[in-house]
Amino acid sequence: MSDVTIEAATNGKSSIHSIIQNVYSDLSSMEKRIAEYILNSPERIMYYTVTQVAEDLGVAQSSVTRFCKNIGLRGFQELKIRLAQSNPQQDENQDTSDQSEYNLQKKLAQVSANSVLDAAATINPEMLKQAEETIANASKVLLYGVGESGAMVQLFQMKLMGLGLTAEAYTDIHLQSISAAHADEGIVVIGISQQGSTKDVVAAMRLARDNGAKTICITAQGKSPITEVADIPIICVQRSLSNFAGTFESKASILYVIELIAIMYNIRLTSGTTSSRAKLTLSTESILDKLY
Repeated sequence: MSDVTIEAATNGKSSIHSIIQNVYSDLSSMEKRIAEYILNSPERIMYYTVTQVAEDLGVAQSSVTRFCKNIGLRGFQELKIRLAQSNPQQDENQDTSDQSEYNLQKKLAQVSANSVLDAAATINPEMLKQAEETIANASKVLLYGVGESGAMVQLFQMKLMGLGLTAEAYTDIHLQSISAAHADEGIVVIGISQQGSTKDVVAAMRLARDNGAKTICITAQGKSPITEVADIPIICVQRSLSNFAGTFESKASILYVIELIAIMYNIRLTSGTTSSRAKLTLSTESILDKLY
């Protein structure tokens, strides 16, 4: 590839399509397959993980990543972003009245409802049961997530602590690594990632599992790196991803799983011994004077 083409990609001066077309004749047969996939299925690229793309093409994940870098990008995620920027799905001729606040309100509510219903229909019940039992028997639960997923692991921490469990949420990638280095048998690590491709979370989960900890992931992408380091993968496959809703669909389905696991454990406590039911009373009494 010419230095001019690489510079254009790096500076964002050319579209992905034009960059690929300019270098197509110089590509190897494998690279041409990847290039044609990108040109013919940009929407699929935008909402697939690198693992899914590699599987579709029948090539190694590293081949897809290397192709992205060879055309001047930092990696697969930048390819997704650049394609999304150059392929808006919004119809320019669409009636603006359809974008009224009322229609937006109804549409987003329907997206949320569909996401939860789809998650309920597709989550493996055996995996869900295993996750709840593993959490119930843990000496400590460590939760990893960054960005919006970081906020969700903090919510999950609050739920588990309210049920009497020892839980720690880490949204800092360095603290995730440090805590994973000290994880051992008896500890459960839960990683939350909407797309399942956050490198630092995956790396920390792998380290924790190597040290003897049990690992659980909650993600909206079934074929993603985080599932490869999870002993118990909880997959919330949503109906579709669109520019309209973005990651809202995956957040809705993941929050559903968090609530579901918390309720399952709550039922365990209420139907258990007197001491287990006392855990719920302690949590309630601890915040009584915080309410009017």
